[in-house]
Amino acid sequence: MDIRSRHPHTNLLLVGALALVFLGAGLSFLTWQNVRRQEATVLEHLDLASRVILRGVEGNLIRELRSRFMGHGMGPGRGMGPGRGLGPGMMGPDGGASTPDPEASRARVQEMFKDLAESEDIAFAALYAPDGRLMVASHEGGPPGFTLEPQAQQALGALGEWSGLARAAGKDVYVAAGQVRSALAFLCEPGEGADRENCPPPGQGSPVLVVGVNASRHMAQFRTYRRAAMLQTGYLLVSAALLLGLAYATLRRRERDRALRHLERFHSKLLDSMPDGLLTVDPEGRISAANPAARGILGDVGGDAGGGLVGAPCADLPVLKQAMDNAAGQGWVQAEHAGRSLEVLCLPVREAREPNRAGDEAGQASERLVLLRDRTPIAALERDLEEARKLAAIGRLAAGLAHEIRNPLSALRGFAQFFAGKLKGQKPEEDYAATMVREADRLDKVVGDLLYLSRPRTPERREVDLPALAAELQTLLALDLERKAARLRTDFAAPRVSADPDLLKQALLNLMINSLDALPESGGEIALTSRVLADGRLELAVADTGQGMDEAEREQALEPFTTTKKKGTGLGLPMVLKIVRDHGGTLELASAPGEGATVRLLLPGEPERPREEA
Repeated sequence: MDIRSRHPHTNLLLVGALALVFLGAGLSFLTWQNVRRQEATVLEHLDLASRVILRGVEGNLIRELRSRFMGHGMGPGRGMGPGRGLGPGMMGPDGGASTPDPEASRARVQEMFKDLAESEDIAFAALYAPDGRLMVASHEGGPPGFTLEPQAQQALGALGEWSGLARAAGKDVYVAAGQVRSALAFLCEPGEGADRENCPPPGQGSPVLVVGVNASRHMAQFRTYRRAAMLQTGYLLVSAALLLGLAYATLRRRERDRALRHLERFHSKLLDSMPDGLLTVDPEGRISAANPAARGILGDVGGDAGGGLVGAPCADLPVLKQAMDNAAGQGWVQAEHAGRSLEVLCLPVREAREPNRAGDEAGQASERLVLLRDRTPIAALERDLEEARKLAAIGRLAAGLAHEIRNPLSALRGFAQFFAGKLKGQKPEEDYAATMVREADRLDKVVGDLLYLSRPRTPERREVDLPALAAELQTLLALDLERKAARLRTDFAAPRVSADPDLLKQALLNLMINSLDALPESGGEIALTSRVLADGRLELAVADTGQGMDEAEREQALEPFTTTKKKGTGLGLPMVLKIVRDHGGTLELASAPGEGATVRLLLPGEPERPREEA
């Protein structure tokens, strides 16, 4: 079954889990914002430091070369040319320019760069020609692992400076590059021993000074911070995912629990409401569970403290023991218990060939289900149906023979009456003729009774006054009552009944005649009573103080042609039964040897008429 409703606590839990997830995502976002700000701060610090170092190196380089120019004169043909002087302060005392040896100056600059590279904070220093070719560097062959990329050269050509983080010789280096004074181009002035291929033509722009600041310590700290941020973010995300998963699992668990509880309530209500009895029998043969229908069918056997079925051994209920012993492979088993006709079905909870959880071997006893079905009403209907079939067979026989019997019977009775008149006063011939007339009348009554049993008749219901009807019956049976010294007692708590007057009179007359025949010669009492039952039906009862019937006689009393009287036809009670059934009622017969007999006619009550408004 599909359960879609959600409990309010479930929604609150889901909202709380989502809030924690969003909180974790927000904290992760803020953490990475801090990481980016920290990275920007580190790079900004490195950029500022590298630019300061770059300008400081440039200043030191200018001062060093200026001091060298001041200490050297400039010979003929050694002019610096336009745009190549170091400034007014670099002119000699005689007004001529002082020009040092370029090779020695380049060596001095390289020595300065090496001294800088030996510092912990500076990785390398280099001077490049305007076209990107190396002029002087702190390391032979140029800075280790670093080259001036074309993008950097383009930035230098457009802006005059460039900076960025690079990886050189396995270290993090922040590189700052900037154009310096064009006078420093003399370091690439061709001279004795100079490498002419590394020197640009004169007047080709300003050289580029490059300084690499050691950023390993700063970047190591930043990476540590970033790693901590990554771990924190991962922890938050994993925690949020776990919380969300736990919330989802909790929601699913609650939904399943609610569905299970709903299913349990449904099953419990179903078992409590089902008309058939259901028992659970444990492997030890004790009843472990029983629904109300089972308790109603079997009754209490004192198994538990409350006197119920639960806990009682099946041996205390022979019907269960017999059914469980004989139920293997037989399906429903018929059984009798406390006057009830039962059907019992015994089923194992698990297949006998499978071991149970406790490790029992296959073939041992397991828990069993026992289904009880009370078929007492069905058995009664089956008996009634069988009786109806018998009556139908009798009716078909009577309908076929009635015409053939009554025509010759009428002729025989007429001749018997004729001879009775002719032989009047002649004994014993007159008695013989009278006997023939009586027997013909009795045979005609038997045929009439058979015809009544064979054809359906719809009662014409009217209100019948029971005291008046009892008075008529007493008048009809006055001689018989006097002959048997019997007394008729009436007690009508319900003085009126809705029924067919003729049929009801015939039924009561038959019952009273049977009661008179059952009374001893010393006399007795016949009681005719009526009352309204709790379910609205009306009960008409005829009771006597006669000899009664045993169980075998009582079971066959309603069958046609079954009688214990010498002159009876056995059709009286079957006719009464048919009259009651035609009225939609039932007949109950109670009797025991020496205790008389009581026949109860249970007729449906008259529907309540709507009251007329005044």
